[in-house]
Amino acid sequence: MVDVEDSESELSDEDEEEQLGLHEDEHSDEDDDEDEDIEDNDEKEAPSAEHHRRPMKPQLPQTDTGTTLFIRNIPFIATEDELRALFRTFGALRYARITVEPGTERSRGTGFVCFWNKEVADKVIEQSELLRAETMGSHQPTKNPFTLPSILTPDPSAGVARSLVLHGRTLDVVRAVTRDQAGKLKDEGEKRREKADKRNLYLLREGVILPNTPAASTIPPVELEKRTNSFTARRTMLRTNPSLYVSKTRLSVRQIPLFVTERTLKRLALHALRTFKDEVKKKERSDLTPEELEEVTKESDEPGDSSTKSKKRSQGSKSKGVQQAKIVRQHERVDPVTGKGRSKGYGFIEMPRHADALRVLRWANNNPAVAPLLSTWWKEELGDLIKLEKGKGDPDEARLKRIKDELEGQVKTPKGTLIVEFSIENVQVVQRRANQNKEKPSVPTRVTKSRGETSQEPPMKKRRVAADDTPAKPVKEEHANGGQSIGAVIGRKRKERKAAKKGGK
Repeated sequence: MVDVEDSESELSDEDEEEQLGLHEDEHSDEDDDEDEDIEDNDEKEAPSAEHHRRPMKPQLPQTDTGTTLFIRNIPFIATEDELRALFRTFGALRYARITVEPGTERSRGTGFVCFWNKEVADKVIEQSELLRAETMGSHQPTKNPFTLPSILTPDPSAGVARSLVLHGRTLDVVRAVTRDQAGKLKDEGEKRREKADKRNLYLLREGVILPNTPAASTIPPVELEKRTNSFTARRTMLRTNPSLYVSKTRLSVRQIPLFVTERTLKRLALHALRTFKDEVKKKERSDLTPEELEEVTKESDEPGDSSTKSKKRSQGSKSKGVQQAKIVRQHERVDPVTGKGRSKGYGFIEMPRHADALRVLRWANNNPAVAPLLSTWWKEELGDLIKLEKGKGDPDEARLKRIKDELEGQVKTPKGTLIVEFSIENVQVVQRRANQNKEKPSVPTRVTKSRGETSQEPPMKKRRVAADDTPAKPVKEEHANGGQSIGAVIGRKRKERKAAKKGGK
């Protein structure tokens, strides 16, 4: 059971915006924004009548004009004056800033410089790209979406690198972006991480209700604490065990009422699919995104399986229903009504597609409308159990009475809503189960339909009947136990069984 979160590889919002080169306007202390070069040029001008008048400050350029640059690989001991002196060699500067940690005031190793003219900024970018191409070559390495951007710094003593060397370290320069562009780049980076995440850790947040969210106000504090603790425990499990991953098609369902059976759970999944689509048509709910609808389907949900054939499924493909609906039951206690083990209150739903699993989760999770449906379906199932028991040749009157009492009684109202999450699977267990299924000999089956339900049964043995005009093949008689042939023994056994059946009637 998405949301997907790997805390070890995830950057904080502030750090990620900084790595994207997010630039914020500097409105404080405009007196420091003027460069000394501008003042020197003003002093060289000829005296005039307005010499004693305070000169007008030029209009500051906007941040989206391409004059602001983002600098990486700044030494921690470098100062803003040294950074300003380095880039003043290219042209007139508006300002130079080094980013620092808010609490410690320690340099982050990154900063911003802003020029007055875009042509000067383009010259610095061209110089940095020349250094990058000379160092890394034409073939760029494959980017890892889970790591911070890094560069291979060229030799600081090289001639092309001297203009961008500070304290023996070569600086990397890129164009700064606005906040809107930084938000788009951040979303694109998250999507790349989701696609590259083989453990599907982004699905861990799917369906989680955290404090200070709109959904948190709809549930009691005890229920909110339970869901929060569950999310923390699941995240810790995935962090400590690399063999675990989040399934994209299997859902874990908890807080299931004890009377719910596999049939009712499957019915709930099908109902959730239909209702979700109806609510989307009525514009009562937002539909899945194109990325969620377009998925790569594999023969197994196991990550890292290179033997599986993958292909993209179209968005309009028809769903195949529910692959599995399972209720986890006790072995030592038996339910007197169903005759099965008593339910433990949780189970699993396996869907054929990730999009279908998302629809079921988003509709059934924390939905108060589920409880009345489960009670109604349980009453209908009890009626079917009564019909099935009466249809037997020798019905069990005691069990029949228990089912009737359960039907006439009042169904207990569930205390809370369902907790639906993507299931956590162990890749080793999945591989072992797949190997065991391959080793089992495949037995041909036949499909039978009864009351709208399909089931698979072993094929019926065909009896060979010889025609009257076809002479029977001579059978070799093997004598054993007093000279009797095997054929005679088989014939005698058949007569005994026929006689026993007639006597029973």
